[in-house]
Amino acid sequence: MKSLLAVLLLQAALAAQQPRLPQLKLDDTSGQQRLLAEQMLKQTRSGLTGPFNAMLRSPEMSKGLMDLYLYFRYKTALPRNLVEIAILVTGREWSAPFEWYMHYPMAIAEGVSPELLAELREGRRPKTMTPEEASVYDFSTELLRTRRVTDGTYDKALKLFGETNVVDLTSLVSTYSAYAALLNVSRQPTPVAEGARALPVLPSP
Repeated sequence: MKSLLAVLLLQAALAAQQPRLPQLKLDDTSGQQRLLAEQMLKQTRSGLTGPFNAMLRSPEMSKGLMDLYLYFRYKTALPRNLVEIAILVTGREWSAPFEWYMHYPMAIAEGVSPELLAELREGRRPKTMTPEEASVYDFSTELLRTRRVTDGTYDKALKLFGETNVVDLTSLVSTYSAYAALLNVSRQPTPVAEGARALPVLPSP
C-alpha cells in the first residue's frame, strides 16, 4: 500500500510538470540537426522522443551519445537481459520514468522475470537472481549510489564477465545516466498508461 501511494504521488508530481523542451518533429530541423534527426528515426526505438528530443538541441555533442547508444544496442558482448537490468537500475536510481517505459517491456522480452522487476522498481534488492543478474544489480547500484564499487563487487563482476564487459557495464550505466539526466532536466513526458505500469519507486535515503 505504501509503495502504491508513493507511485501515485510521484505520478501526480510528474504530471504537474510541464516539458521544458517542445517536442521537435523532422520538419522542425535543418542542417546537422536534420541529419541527426534522420539517423534517430532510422536507428532508435523511440524516434525523436525520449532523450533524443533534448539531444537534437546539441547535434554535434549528441553524435557521441548516438554512437554509444548504437554500441550498447548492437555491439556489446554483455547479454541482453543484463543490459536491460543495468538500464532499469539506472532508470530507477535517477527516477527517470521514460527509461522504464522503454526498457521494462524489453527486459521482459529478454527473459527478466516480472518478480525481479517489481522488486527492483520498489527500490528493493530482488530476492531471486542468477549470479550474473545479482552481479549486474550490485555493480550498477553501487556505482550509482556511491560513485564507485567495492573490491568484492568488482571482483565478482570481473570473474563472471571479464575486463571488457566490466568496462562496458561501467560505461553502460554512465551512458544511461546521461540519458536520464537529459530526460529529467528537460521533463520529457512519458505516455501515461505505460508510464504508470513501469514507474519506478525509489528507495528511501
